[in-house]
Parts: sequence; C-alpha cells; structure tokens
Amino acid sequence: MIPVIVNVLAALVVLAWARPLVLDALRALHILQLEEYQTVRFWRWLVGHRSSAFDRSFLIACALAGILGSVLPFPVWFAAPLVGVATGAREALRGARPEAKKPLVLTARARRLLGGWVLCTVVTGGLVFLATRGLLARSAASTFSSILAGLLVAGLLIWPLMSLANLLLYPIEEGFRQYYLASARRVLARQRPVVIGVAGSYGKTSTKSILAQILATRYRVLATPRSFNTPMGLCRVIREQLRSEHRYFIAELGAYRRGEIRQLCKLVKPEIGILTAVGPEHLERFGSFENVVQGEFEIVASLPSNGLAIFNGEDEICRELAGRSPCPYVLAGGPAHPHREIWAEGVELTSSGLRFTICLADGRRAEVAAPLLGRHNVTNILTASIVALRSGLPLDDLVKAISALEPVEHRLQLIPNENGVVVIDDTYNSNPRGAATALETLAMFQAGRRYLVTPGMVELGTLQQDAHREFGRQAAAVCDGVILIGPKQTRAIAEGLIEAGFSRDRLLVTRSLAEATERLKTLLRPGDAVLFENDLPDNYDE
Repeated sequence: MIPVIVNVLAALVVLAWARPLVLDALRALHILQLEEYQTVRFWRWLVGHRSSAFDRSFLIACALAGILGSVLPFPVWFAAPLVGVATGAREALRGARPEAKKPLVLTARARRLLGGWVLCTVVTGGLVFLATRGLLARSAASTFSSILAGLLVAGLLIWPLMSLANLLLYPIEEGFRQYYLASARRVLARQRPVVIGVAGSYGKTSTKSILAQILATRYRVLATPRSFNTPMGLCRVIREQLRSEHRYFIAELGAYRRGEIRQLCKLVKPEIGILTAVGPEHLERFGSFENVVQGEFEIVASLPSNGLAIFNGEDEICRELAGRSPCPYVLAGGPAHPHREIWAEGVELTSSGLRFTICLADGRRAEVAAPLLGRHNVTNILTASIVALRSGLPLDDLVKAISALEPVEHRLQLIPNENGVVVIDDTYNSNPRGAATALETLAMFQAGRRYLVTPGMVELGTLQQDAHREFGRQAAAVCDGVILIGPKQTRAIAEGLIEAGFSRDRLLVTRSLAEATERLKTLLRPGDAVLFENDLPDNYDE
C-alpha cells in the first residue's frame, strides 16, 4: 500500500510542477527569440537579469521539500510531498504574467526549440533521479527525494537547458535555412522583378514605405512588410508573396555586423541600392563605427556595374561614400554637387505635415505637400522620388502621390483620439538623430503643454551615456513634463535634463510603459501634446 501512495504523491508533485516549469521555459524561449536565437546575447541577458530569471521562492520551496523527504522519519516525511504539491499548485495557479509588448511567436523553429528543451529536461532530470536514487538507501522516502531532486535541478537549469537545445538544434536550423534561401532564389529567378534594396542606419522602413506607396500608383509593387529585413524574413516574403505581376520588389536590408548586408544582397540581387543614412547604430554588435560604415556600404558594393546607387545627400558620410560607388550614383538633397539629382527648397514644417519645393537637376520644379511629420521625411521623399521619376512616373503624378502618402506605423504617427490630446507615436525605435527630429516635431504643437515619454535609446555602446545626456538637454528646451521608463536605463537622460535646468518636479521615472501611461492620465488635459519616443522590447525591462 505504501509504494502505491508514494507513486501517487510523486505523480501529483510532477503534475503540480509541470505548468510552472513550462511557463518559465516559455519565458526563456521568449527572451531567446527576442535575442534572435543568438546564444551569446541570450547569456548576456541572463547574466544581467539573473535575479528576475528565476523564481527564488519556488526553488527554495522545492529544495525544502527535498530536504524534508530526506531527513524526516516515516511517516512524518509525508509532509514533504504535501509541500511539493502545494508549491507547484501555488505557482500553477498564480496570476498571469504581465502581457508582453512583443509576444512570443510559436513559429516552427520556436516549437522545435521547445521540444528540444523538453527532451533535455527529461534527460537531465532522469539522470539526477538515477544518481540520487543510487546514493540513497532504497525506501519510499528516498524515491520521492530522488524525484524532487530531479525536478529541482530541472527548475534550476531551465534557462541553460534552453540554451543547450538551441545549440544542439543549430545544424537542423541551418539545414532549414539553406533550403529556404535556395527556394527564395528560385522564386526570384522565375519572377524577375526589379529589385530595390534599402539599407542604412536610420530611415530604411520609412523610405521603403514611401517608395512603395509612390510606385504603387502606377505599378504592382511588393515591399517587405514591417521590418522583415533578415535572411529568413526576406525568404518568407519572397516565397509566400512574390508574384509574376510584381514589377518592383523593395527589400529592406538590416544588419548587426559586417557581412550581413552583403549576404542579403547575394539573396535578392538588387539593381538599385538606396543608402538612407550612416550613423551610430547597434554599436555593441558592430563593434565600432567604422564597422557600421563598411557594413552599410555593402549595399552599394554589391550592386552590378550597370546598377544605380542613391545616397542621402544630406548625410555627410553618405556623400563621402558616394565617390567609392562601383556603379553610377546620384545624391538626393544636400549641398550642390555634380551628382545631385534632386533637392528641396522652402521647407516648411507644420503640425499637419511638410511643404516644400522639389527641385530637379534638369530645371523642373514642383510644389509638394506631404501629410508626414518630421524633417527627415523630406529626404526620404526625395530619395523615393528619384526612383519613381526614373521608372517613368510623370512629375505631376509624383506630386499627387506625395500628397496622398500615409505615415508609417509608429514613426512620428499622429494617433487620433477623442480627448483633445495630441499623441505622437514614435515608438518603433530611436536613435540620436531621430530623437532630435521627434523633439523638433513635438515643439510645433503649442496649444498646450508638451510631454515626452521615453525609455531612451539602446545599443549605442560607449556613446550611449553621452547621447542620453544630450537627449535630456534637448528635451529640456522643448518639454513641460518628462516621464522616463527604467531608472537605470534613463539615468543619463535625467542628468541631461537637470543639467539644462529642467525642474525635478516635472520629471517622473517609472518602471514600465503601462505605469507611465497611467501617470499620464492624471496629467494630460485637452490641447496638450505627448510624444512617445521608443518602446523597448521585453528583454530590456528592468
């Protein structure tokens, strides 16, 4: 009878602990996905967040149950399984975790990883059970203690075992990767669209969207959605959406290190390459600013000799790189230059959009109005206009297309509401240049008070603290109130604000966007304007 009771209690403990273990595994998988399945970055996050990665109370209770099962005499040791069941049940029934800003997506790869983690966990827990069972005297209590030991070790190693599963599955994932790359190349070779590659430190997605909207007024166009700018993202778009009727395929090309844009160009083979800007981006991964410059220039270096390179003429580094182009090139905007094909004059920034005159090197001029916010969008429009005009779109049609442009989601996007507050959503990402432009845009709304809500910028390496202080100083000149998200992450922004004379009683620091939004509700009134600048994913939560 006793063995039967022990087996039942052991089964109850395993079942009680299964859900919390799986929930923690899903959280580990979520972070791994946010870190793009890169093991080194996953471990860097884990080391920096080790206090929040493990539920200490759960693990302590598990260890206590195991100790009780080992030292208590029979039949008092029945307290151990009761502690184990109670602990697991508490964790299984506790309230739901906060909703993720970028939820875990159970892709095929994520499901394979979860299966790999289950296998690694079962093997590890089983080995611990067998080892402990061999060390303890054979009894009902020792059997239960061995089960607890296996579960405890499995709980302690959830994150390392997820990392191990990622490494073990790498050869399989690489096989899938090569298959999808080959399949995408075949689709491109069969459909043969004109491929336009868009690269740069900033402005890629906005330029891509503007160009796609303008070209779509006359041609069938496929542009990569959102930020599908990685090899597998591009493969998915090509394999699932590219059709023979698409005249143009616009591919956004992203990179975190040198060589990645070159690899993307080998896949899509662009005939036209656009370099939007070069600046400090992902420095922690690129390693140096020189690597950023060389990495972004790969879009131009990969073009065929009869291709066309389009550079942002307002960007000094782009102008310097233009002379190294292996194919014909033109500049959009910037100072007078033999290769400047288009520029803007009489630029007016308003709270409803942009007004300026398009000037062409052949002498043509046209007045345009675009319902887009932000000075940077002038250059984005000019860059897209070069491609549109060279594709055969008449200048008058270009002007009409520009007037009908729609803002890119989460990029200086006005959010309509019924409470009379102007909400500017610039949460997709942030960089020093873009943040300054966003503040310039906020300054145009003068009917009421102006608020900034931001978690700051990331991946600027050694430049980050100085960039944050400068951001704080710039905000002090524009804002009536500032809410910073993340005390550690935004400390330098607060320092910049105070240095510039910003009053401390107008500065709030919160730990989450949800908390910041709740505080805003008590502050805002009709006529006020609030800028949401950047929204970091869950792996940056403090």
